[in-house]
Amino acid sequence: MILSFAVVACSAVSASSRPTESLDWAEFHNSRFGLHLQYPSTVFSAQRSSEAGDGDLFTTSDNSAKLLVGAFENSEHHSPATYQRFILQESYPGLRVDYSPIGQTWSVLSGTRGDTMVYEKVMFSCGGRVINSFAIVYPIAERAFYDPIVEVVEDSFSPGIKSCGQHASRD
Repeated sequence: MILSFAVVACSAVSASSRPTESLDWAEFHNSRFGLHLQYPSTVFSAQRSSEAGDGDLFTTSDNSAKLLVGAFENSEHHSPATYQRFILQESYPGLRVDYSPIGQTWSVLSGTRGDTMVYEKVMFSCGGRVINSFAIVYPIAERAFYDPIVEVVEDSFSPGIKSCGQHASRD
């Protein structure tokens, strides 16, 4: 009896520690800039793409969560720090920032606004000429479900080098 309880307890812990394994994952690839990532196709479905080919929006069936993916030319010559400040002001006014590291070619902005959680990762490529990003916005009440998804998407996220030219290298 004690042994069977221990087996059931271990199975429950093991299954709950990998909630993303039960999801169907798809590869997203931006044909204009070349960035790619994996996303759970059983959670998010494509809603629209920009006419310029630089951005895509995915939503949940109830529209409570969104995945935004895009890349564009850095015509304003932002650095990771200046772009992070820009998106904080323009895209997420009132965001209570919990996490905001900045590297030489990347930045992350994460926090809450009202009852919504925001996570955005930005990677610069082509010597800083292209900004690649994804953002996931979801209800705070569903963090236990979405936080592991954010981790998998972030781990699979790779900036595009397609528009860098013939002698491109990843930055």
